[in-house]
Amino acid sequence: MSKLLGKTVVITLKRSTISTIPKHRAFIQTLGLRNVGDTCECVYTPNVHGIAKRIPYLIGVKEKG
Repeated sequence: MSKLLGKTVVITLKRSTISTIPKHRAFIQTLGLRNVGDTCECVYTPNVHGIAKRIPYLIGVKEKG
């Protein structure tokens, strides 16, 4: 799957959610991101991996550290 599984990652909102699919906006809200440039730290689980795969054009994922 991904070599990041189980590690802490930093997820950043890169683009605005204006004129995106409502389901993609819900994914962003689930991650706790609101404005462009917002970041959140979370453990990279299969759930987060699934979200990141669907919206790579909106978010950036980097390993913490």
